[in-house]
Amino acid sequence: MLPHDASARGKISFVRASLMSAVARELGRTGTRPEPLLAQAGINSGQLSDPYGEIPLLQFVRFLETSAHLTSDPHIGAGIGTRLSVGDLGPVGIALSLSQSIDVGISRFSRFSNALQGGTESQWVEDGGMCVFTYRVSDPKIWPRKQDSEFSLASLVHIVRSSFWSRWSPDEVHFEHEAPHDVRPLQALFGCKIRFAQPINRFLVEKERCLATARTEDPAHLMALERHITEIMGSTLHCSTLSASVSALIDASLGLSPVTLARVARVLKLTPRSLQRKLSLEGTSFREVLERQRKDKAKVLLSNPNIKVSDVSERLGYSDPTAFWRAWKSWTGESPTFMKKTSGHEVVQRTEAS
Repeated sequence: MLPHDASARGKISFVRASLMSAVARELGRTGTRPEPLLAQAGINSGQLSDPYGEIPLLQFVRFLETSAHLTSDPHIGAGIGTRLSVGDLGPVGIALSLSQSIDVGISRFSRFSNALQGGTESQWVEDGGMCVFTYRVSDPKIWPRKQDSEFSLASLVHIVRSSFWSRWSPDEVHFEHEAPHDVRPLQALFGCKIRFAQPINRFLVEKERCLATARTEDPAHLMALERHITEIMGSTLHCSTLSASVSALIDASLGLSPVTLARVARVLKLTPRSLQRKLSLEGTSFREVLERQRKDKAKVLLSNPNIKVSDVSERLGYSDPTAFWRAWKSWTGESPTFMKKTSGHEVVQRTEAS
């Protein structure tokens, strides 16, 4: 399964007005008036009148973060995600719900996810006996984004449960943000182990638990839905590059299993030499893709004052902290400890300045 990278939309960051409306509706059902929070995030009612209208992703993220602060609910994003219906995700959600299996459904969801929002990366990757769904906001300046991350994974798990088996749960869920004071609400919601301060937001599930056939698909119905989704996406629908597929496998594997040329080539059903040759035609190499992924994720992890450099090294798949230290020094000219001392709040400051 190849990944879908919504960042290829020319860095357009948005969510559909229909999704924003559904989130505001569900917030209202908790007893909190959404109108003041929408206004505070810079969103007016006129923007929500067209279901296919685009709400800037930054405003959506701020809306969720502000909602969590004012309601004193640290997991309001995840809670709202578990109350959405299939229809709230539009034709993308409906296509998922009509799929023959969880594997096929999440694959469709990932492939067409930028019909629902842009400026994010959503991928469904099969690696050996595991399937991994990954999600992140492409723009590092959009931070904090804890509520959006929890909302996105919780809503997908909820839609899978409502479309297939109500007691289905991932085997493990990872979030890029720090652990809250009390992790039990999230553990109860997802029904599995939760890990925090990870390289990317993702959930893992055994491949066999995604393959069971739940229904017979209606090809004509799904073809019509996919055609409608393609029309919504217009020229933004694209074929994934090989380097994007390699990036997806790296995202799915960092800190979990060895990320080597031979292993990635085997998953992509290529020889190592063929993989390198094809990446060279795209102007890159396996080493360059791996280093770029590690560098980008190291910046986020090191900005967290509660994470040790040795933990960052482990989560990025380095053999030991010294190897990570040398890599970071070669990228930046500074040590990782210097980065932690000088830029712990840099991402948040950039967000506020934007």
